[in-house]
Amino acid sequence: MNKLVRVNLKEKSYEISALENSYANIGGRGLTSSIIANEVPAGSSSLGELNKLVIAPGILAGTAVPNSGRLSIGAKSPLTGTIKEANAGGSAAHKLARLGIAAIVLEGCASELIYMQIDKNGVNFNKASDLSMIGNLDCIEAYRKQYGDDVSIISIGQAGEMQLMAAGVSVTSPDFFPRVAARGGLGAVMGSKNVKAVVIDDAEGENVRVKDNALFKDSIKAFTKGIASHPLADGFKQFGTPMLVGLINEMGAIATRNFSQGRFDSAGKISGEHIAEMIKQRPNAKSGHSCMKGCVMNCSNVFTDLNGEVIVSGLEYETIALMGSNCMIDDIDAIARMNVACNDAGVDTMDVGEAIAMCMEAGMIEWGEANKALSMIMEISKGTEKGRMIGNGCRFTGEKLGVARIPHVKGQSLSGYDPRGLKGTGVTYATSTMGADHTCGNALPSPANPDYDPASASGQGQVSQFLQRYFAAIDTLGLCLFASLPALDMPELQTHLKDCVSAVLNETLDDDYFMRLGAFVLEEERKFNHATGFTLKDDRLPEFFKKEPLLPGTSTFDVPDEELDKVHKY
Repeated sequence: MNKLVRVNLKEKSYEISALENSYANIGGRGLTSSIIANEVPAGSSSLGELNKLVIAPGILAGTAVPNSGRLSIGAKSPLTGTIKEANAGGSAAHKLARLGIAAIVLEGCASELIYMQIDKNGVNFNKASDLSMIGNLDCIEAYRKQYGDDVSIISIGQAGEMQLMAAGVSVTSPDFFPRVAARGGLGAVMGSKNVKAVVIDDAEGENVRVKDNALFKDSIKAFTKGIASHPLADGFKQFGTPMLVGLINEMGAIATRNFSQGRFDSAGKISGEHIAEMIKQRPNAKSGHSCMKGCVMNCSNVFTDLNGEVIVSGLEYETIALMGSNCMIDDIDAIARMNVACNDAGVDTMDVGEAIAMCMEAGMIEWGEANKALSMIMEISKGTEKGRMIGNGCRFTGEKLGVARIPHVKGQSLSGYDPRGLKGTGVTYATSTMGADHTCGNALPSPANPDYDPASASGQGQVSQFLQRYFAAIDTLGLCLFASLPALDMPELQTHLKDCVSAVLNETLDDDYFMRLGAFVLEEERKFNHATGFTLKDDRLPEFFKKEPLLPGTSTFDVPDEELDKVHKY
């Protein structure tokens, strides 16, 4: 997997070359961020010709390592102005790896709406005018009908074409459900380049070869066995990420009523346990669904209505928290329909969910009015004034409506964890290279680390730094975050995972490999942000988190600024 495909969209041409030495032995987030940091002028417009959109599978893509099919997409973000990587599951990463492609770099802008078809013979450019302003679901169906069931489809919905700042990029699962690289407005970047879709056909491709097959097989076996033995594995299969609803609510840290409270009285109605019971009773519904080949966590689900018609797959904690408790909505069917409306239009459910909360805070919609919230989300695909407003995310919406309390960092909405209850996660929100993003380092309590106190005002910086480095490395491998969590509790799994990487790269790696890799990625990203003009003063949460207690308790975000400033210096 050593091909770099550079696409000149203006000329509708491409060049395939060996991966440059400066980009060798990295993939996924590490590769997208390195290309952006080194090739995109920091002061350039995120929606202009000089920005680039990079699509890269991780180091382990195309191998038998479980859960190694995350696809990274990177660019300068129109939402935050920072460097940005968002990743998604699905089938594209493995297919690109089987074609030997380490990254696709989209450069310039096409003069008309196009889609690209990539296979063993190269890149084909085709007009996409017939699918202009069509949602992801119909777009996926059209290309699936044309190219068959053995392709993967990367696409944008109407939000991406309209270049809305909360637009994401959809990647199909093996059974053609959309999985969205949602954060940071990367769908708007794809739309600015006039690219509707990328269809990937890996026919006659081959899995990545390794030289030390014995080490590789033994390491995969041990890593897989370790993941399966961890208590998280059964929980994810039964309840998926919605199992966190009850846990985070009990901790008093679930986003509620625009981050004014940490507990939602109706949490039981939107919990993983409740959803699991509904799935058991509904035709065609399913828990333990997989979004990628080789998944052993199976944390996804297929949520249907009472008649067995599919509403959405999968229904996740972040969507439930930001569109549910944070908007005081306890109707899980309504949340699922809000979810699929976002997937179809191609927007981030988190930033749009928080934008809906902005509308409720401003009095446009009453708290808990699910039907009106859904109607407003449906307006995104129609391009109405209200639809465009919330499609540009929470900061845009809050500022337009004059809302005082806007929970964002660098323009990106917080995730579903209140930073006054989970202060390590709050540090990550503040100091991440990409705006508020829990996937960069979510500091949740664990039985394996009983001494860690998520409510303490001290020691959170070092915890966040470790997690930010660890997950930057995991994103570079292309490994699913959830498959990497057991390795935090069981260090021997990190050794097995490192041996898998060693076999793929044909290099001897030391015990500090993951920390060094993660530190390298973060330094590339911080280098770009610094050149763009971001300073330590931007690494802060909104003031209301410091001043307002998290009800029903008294906790505020009281981690000292000095500790935030040291996160990347320990």
